[in-house]
Order: sequence, then C-alpha cells, then structure tokens
Amino acid sequence: MKKFKKAISLVAIMMSMSAVAVAQNGLSVRAGGNFPVGTFGQGEGTNIALVSSVSELGGAATGFNVGLKYQLGVVGNLSAFASADLFYNGLNGDAEENYSVDVDGADVTKPAYLNIPAMLGLNYTIVDFSGTTLWVEAGAGVNFANISSSSVEYNAELPIVGTVEANSKSVYDMNATFAWQAGFGVSLNKLSLGLHYYGFGKAPISYETSIDANASNLGSLGIGNILGEEGKFEVGKVQPSMVVVRLGYTF
Repeated sequence: MKKFKKAISLVAIMMSMSAVAVAQNGLSVRAGGNFPVGTFGQGEGTNIALVSSVSELGGAATGFNVGLKYQLGVVGNLSAFASADLFYNGLNGDAEENYSVDVDGADVTKPAYLNIPAMLGLNYTIVDFSGTTLWVEAGAGVNFANISSSSVEYNAELPIVGTVEANSKSVYDMNATFAWQAGFGVSLNKLSLGLHYYGFGKAPISYETSIDANASNLGSLGIGNILGEEGKFEVGKVQPSMVVVRLGYTF
C-alpha cells in the first residue's frame, strides 16, 4: 500500500511537472523594446562605424522588436523552442548629427539597423505558483544583419546654374552572423513577460552608393548632368548587442 501511494504521488508530481511544461507550449507572438548596450549604443562625435572605416561604434537608439516562437515540451519542465524575430533600431542623438545636412532644400533619409535572428533553444520552468510560472531559457542560431538605405535629396534654385537637383542613395549589404540569447521571465496562463540579453556577433559594413546631380541652366552647354557615378565602400564594423524586454501571447 505504501508503494502504491508512493507511485501515485510520483505520477501526480510528474503530471504536474508536465502540465507546467505544456502551459506555454504552442505558437506565441511577441513584441517589446530593445535597448542597445556596449559599442552598439555608442556614437559620440563623428567616430561611428556607419561613416568611419576605423570605428566599431554603432550609434544605435532604443528600438522595438516583433516575432514568433514555437515551443514544444521535451520532458518534465524542459521544452525546446524555435524563434524568429525582427529587431529595429534607429540612430541615437550623437549618430543623428552625422546625417544632419544644414542646407536649405536638402532632405535626408537616415539609415537604421535591422536584425533578424532565427534561433533554436531550450526553455526550463523553474517553479509554478498556482499557475504562474517562472522560467529561464537560452538559444543560438543565425542573425541576418542589415541597415536600411540612406539618401540625400537636394532641390534648390542657385545663381547662374539655375535649378539644381541632386540625389545620393546608399544601399547596404546584408550579413549573416552567429546569434545567441539568454533570458528569464514569468508566465500567467497565455501571457508571458521576459527579460533577455541578445548578442549578434560582429559584422562588417559595406554599401553601394549612387550620386546624380543636374543643373538646368547648364544643359545647353552639354554639361547639365554634373555628376553621375556609382561606388562601393567598406567602412567600420558593428556588433549589435542589446537588452530586450517583451510581452508574449501563446495561442
């Protein structure tokens, strides 16, 4: 009888552990904020990677993230997950100054950082308080790092040369780097709140730029098109890393 009671107790414990693990299984949507740390969030003066070949400062501002996560119970409180997310970070105040053009008639589109990590990992439920669970997790995979295009458009009337239209656009290359994350959080029914650290590895920055300018009054002289050229440039390196806070909902 004692062995039977022990067996029943053991089964009950295992069932409760499985229930905890299954509670957050399924497909989740999540969103939150990302806060750059280390060199990724630094961009003092003009020495940032986007404009300097010797810098590793990212000059990134606080951004946001959205993504999907699928989690499946493995054994007990241990689950495996697969995730894919999009991280967006614009430029902070220091970096913004590098793209400010104090000229009448100039319109500037500033670049922004885009990181798309795809990861596999493990999630472990530490404890369950009446349906509220505490968990930790870690994952690794690949990050597709990119920078949105930047441009300068200029349109003004100038003496002698007449109407001047100038356009410059820079398109950045995408890089694949190693990515990892570790975090912890709390879940209540279908909702979860997590705090994570993400590291995306170091990636070189290269881009192609095209420049074209035209002056209306010089067209009759055959030199209306003042400049039209393309070039590829390699500047510094950037190492995105950030602290992430986000909410999730499991279907």
